[in-house]
Amino acid sequence: MLLNFTNKVRHFLRDLSRLFLFCCAYSMLCNPVLAMQRLAPVSQASLNGFDVEFASIKKTQFIVGQSLIGDVNFKPLENYTVPFAFDVQQVNYFYANGSLVEKGATIAHVEGSDVHHFLDAYQSAKDMLAITKSHYDINQQHLKNKIIRSTEWVEITKNYFDAKLNLEHMQHQIAFLNIDSNENVTLVSPKKGILKLTNAPGTRVMGDTAFDIIGLNSIRVKIEVPLAFVDTLSHFKLSQNCTLNIESYEGIADKYHQTVWASPSSNKCKLILGQTLNVTPVNNLAGFKIAKSAVFEFENTNYIALKSGDKLEFQPVELKGTHGQDYVFTANKNLAGQPALISSVSALQGMLLHLGRE
Repeated sequence: MLLNFTNKVRHFLRDLSRLFLFCCAYSMLCNPVLAMQRLAPVSQASLNGFDVEFASIKKTQFIVGQSLIGDVNFKPLENYTVPFAFDVQQVNYFYANGSLVEKGATIAHVEGSDVHHFLDAYQSAKDMLAITKSHYDINQQHLKNKIIRSTEWVEITKNYFDAKLNLEHMQHQIAFLNIDSNENVTLVSPKKGILKLTNAPGTRVMGDTAFDIIGLNSIRVKIEVPLAFVDTLSHFKLSQNCTLNIESYEGIADKYHQTVWASPSSNKCKLILGQTLNVTPVNNLAGFKIAKSAVFEFENTNYIALKSGDKLEFQPVELKGTHGQDYVFTANKNLAGQPALISSVSALQGMLLHLGRE
């Protein structure tokens, strides 16, 4: 019985030991900074004869990524489209593509045999509405007096509202036209904005796009961003004077990328429709930065040397990127404001290598 108890204790201790080793290994994998080996502090006197300089570690909230391509465009359905009201054989545009035009500006002169047919149809639509309205008004009283049947009234009502709808449709088309006494027809802009012309050659038929007007506030930059960086994305930098603010994300990814629409922070961005840009993504990161000269590697781990009294303590860090002449990194504790060695670091590294060999 005592033997069975001893065996059970031995098995329990063996399983407990395995569990402890597993937990240690898991902890090291989950927190690589904690898993890094710690170096014993050294005296600052070990650098006597070397130039010793310290700098305060700064906290940072952002990290700059690699440049991405952005296309200056406008979001779908934010353009005001002006169609041809009739078939056109010739169009003479008065503005270049991409010009800024005012509301009511004469954009183009149009010619074609259907111009006169359209004007005749417009006049006929007005006459038809006048006739059907008169018929509608007269018979409305007859309906009250029960002189006409309800089926006749339904037909009269239908004819009136069909004629009204047809004229309203033509009035919407003619709102973009300017017609002089000689029946010369020009197209006018319905609003202020950037003129976008179509590139379709040859004859234009009724309903084809004559031009688009893009509002100045509708200009956006379309950027394909790697999915791995979307969640931490803050904004984009185009230049020192221009920031692109994130406006929206498209809900469907294109394999490894997601489309982001960004808007310019000010008129200083001077974006041109159709332009291709190099934009710099700026991601959120709760980390720190220090001069690149402060970081050294020892046995596959990156360290910085912190001043602590008359000693130098070694702090393992995880590099995330660069910002100018600095490294951006994270650590397992708050290092903001602490002095870090930024000179003679290679000499210190050499001493550690020598001590390691000993």
